[in-house]
Amino acid sequence: MRFARLSFVLALLFGAFGGATVLRAQSADPIAQLEAARQADPENVAALRALGIAYFKKERFAEASVVLEQARTLAPNDGVSALYAGMSAERVPNYTIARAAYDQYLGLKRPWYSFRASRTEKQVRNRLIALAREESIERAKAAVAAEAQLSATPGDPRTIAVPAMKYSGPHPAELSPLERGLAELIITDLGKSPQLVIVERDRMQAIADEIQLGASGRVDSASAVRAGHLIQAGRLVNGALIEAGQTLTLSSSIVTVSTAAISSPAQVTGSQDTFFDMQKELVFRIFDQLSVTLSAAERAAIGEHQTKNFDAFLMYSRGIVAADAGRFEDARRFFERARAMDPAFSAATTQASIAEAALSGSQVTATTLESSLPSAERMAVTASVSGVVPPVVAPPIFLIPGIPSFLRLPPVPPSPLGSTLAMTAQSVNPPTVSPITNAATRSLLPSAPIFDPTSNVMGMDRLMIVIVLLKLP
Repeated sequence: MRFARLSFVLALLFGAFGGATVLRAQSADPIAQLEAARQADPENVAALRALGIAYFKKERFAEASVVLEQARTLAPNDGVSALYAGMSAERVPNYTIARAAYDQYLGLKRPWYSFRASRTEKQVRNRLIALAREESIERAKAAVAAEAQLSATPGDPRTIAVPAMKYSGPHPAELSPLERGLAELIITDLGKSPQLVIVERDRMQAIADEIQLGASGRVDSASAVRAGHLIQAGRLVNGALIEAGQTLTLSSSIVTVSTAAISSPAQVTGSQDTFFDMQKELVFRIFDQLSVTLSAAERAAIGEHQTKNFDAFLMYSRGIVAADAGRFEDARRFFERARAMDPAFSAATTQASIAEAALSGSQVTATTLESSLPSAERMAVTASVSGVVPPVVAPPIFLIPGIPSFLRLPPVPPSPLGSTLAMTAQSVNPPTVSPITNAATRSLLPSAPIFDPTSNVMGMDRLMIVIVLLKLP
């Protein structure tokens, strides 16, 4: 109930102090009105934000992204600018900018009573997880577009990439998912040495998909070198899984990207029952091929098994394939089945949670995000669509003597544009509320009231607390 009252009070304050601006901003063409406001003051954050939101609502995403990027740069503490900058960049698409904007939104500090904002934050976090795949694809496309430049820059020999291993045998439909699962196991183990920098598997897979690496069923020297240049790796670990009857063979070769040289293969042979021991032995041989000397502690850490349940690992590998394809519901189901088969398989538990978050994030829309915004922010969005330039205002902070400091609302850091916005607002919409100067009342307030300079945009620097004492008869 208290939260509802607080929202109502904030709505009244917004209407009371911003009403004059609303009346003056009526226009037959809201976007033209906002463009005029930006032209009058190109660094007016409120005008930029309002125009960007209006562009977004009209699906003019490229224009919205440019304007909102400027707004969030000028006002890094404004969540609405960051949120709409992220949504606009998504639709350009530019997932790198979208991620940066969403990260900025999640990094903002909010008062404890901003309970609605937490719902938006959860949606944004899930959205970021869902966007990871699209971001990898976008980066792969950008790498291919810049292939000439990347090929001229050799990668660091310590940077290692591991493409999916290639399965060869009579059961491709059943066992081919092991190609990616094995690559992930090798990447995890190689990453335990601080002497190497390991390229993330999803980045390597995105490059492979973009150039159709190994589409013919094998990874030759030329395609491996091309992938290495695009991913900026110095060396690649090419691997294979060969099934012949009851025998399994794991092999690996090191490709030096700068020279296209391929090392002699390392091979380990066994059966399905010894599959995980074979994988560990192969990894130690890969370290030898890379000329990396391991400490006793590193060898012990690498020797630990994530699981020794072959069926659970196969199910886990199917989950990886589904997640790479953006089939998050299938991925979650496969990871959960892997976890059920081996409850100690922590990677399956982690990936099931990630897939569930990605599934939720894939269902996030502008409508769902807007519906969870705090009321003041939703009002700002509504005003922007109507051609109004609502003020960019930080939540007011009230300090009352006698309340322990740990219970007080945290102060809002002043915006670097606070004084500029305040001066602009004063010239357009001077505050109409006079300060209360009653000595008895003033003595109950802090000697130096704390407020955010940007609150002057709405005249909220004039807002004071009045305490009325009534004597009982």
